[in-house]
Amino acid sequence: MTSWSAQKTAEVDLAPNDSNLGVSNGTQAVRDIMQYGVDTVEQDDSVYKAIGILAEKKLSGLPVLDHGQLVGMISEKDVLTLLYHNKHLKGAVKDYMTTQLVTFDIETPVTTICDCFAANKFRRLPILYQDQLAGVVARADLVRANKNRFKKSGTKQGGQADLLAQDVMRCGLLTVTKETAVSDLIDVLVTHHIGGLPVVDDYMNLDGFVSDKDILKLLCDPAAEDCPVEAIMTKKVISFQPDDSLFDVCDCLVENSIHGVPVVKGRKLVGQISRADLMVHILSHGSAYASHQTDGP
Repeated sequence: MTSWSAQKTAEVDLAPNDSNLGVSNGTQAVRDIMQYGVDTVEQDDSVYKAIGILAEKKLSGLPVLDHGQLVGMISEKDVLTLLYHNKHLKGAVKDYMTTQLVTFDIETPVTTICDCFAANKFRRLPILYQDQLAGVVARADLVRANKNRFKKSGTKQGGQADLLAQDVMRCGLLTVTKETAVSDLIDVLVTHHIGGLPVVDDYMNLDGFVSDKDILKLLCDPAAEDCPVEAIMTKKVISFQPDDSLFDVCDCLVENSIHGVPVVKGRKLVGQISRADLMVHILSHGSAYASHQTDGP
């Protein structure tokens, strides 16, 4: 793949607080968990430069600058929708970027950032320092900051059991089969505003997973044609059992470039857990996580 040269935001000298992170601490600021020195593009850059950076670096979105000033965002979902409806994209990033931005200051409490992610579909937020782009915070950063709220195994004193994958997983999922046409898959992703789907057989056994990134790679090939999902799907899928610990699920979503994991019984798909699901559960059950964090084994 072509190696794209992306600009990065300047490193801001803001030392993170060393105290324990977590959404239960209302005084914790986003500066302590955000990413500094993030990739960016200029608004006059070719849109294909942005596409190349998104695909190569596995990013869900890029801040767009105009001479150092934040003016927009362009996401992989925006690009996927555009490529689906247009064979060739002409022009610069500014012709396709989103200009209606949600931004926060570096001193914003982590609880506010978590609420925003839980209420919206985007995965990354620009963070400002003195009205300049300082970095980005992603859902994964919030999950990473809270991973120590989970305990791996066993039963706590007083009979309190560990939180399990089945406590958070969503059921009644949309799925596709290996025979589904990519054109039909794109229709589902665009209509339901989702980034990927499990691939199953007629008995709901998990065969793989297909994401918007898989489609993006196909659409970037001028010679590509419609094909079955099997041709582009990921066959080696990380999955969990319903009684697996949420600590392990959290570690997985932090350490891998994936936005969710399927939950299976044997091979049968029974649910799915996303980063957003974990954040919402933490917000709703903060006291339970706090007690898991402080209790001994």
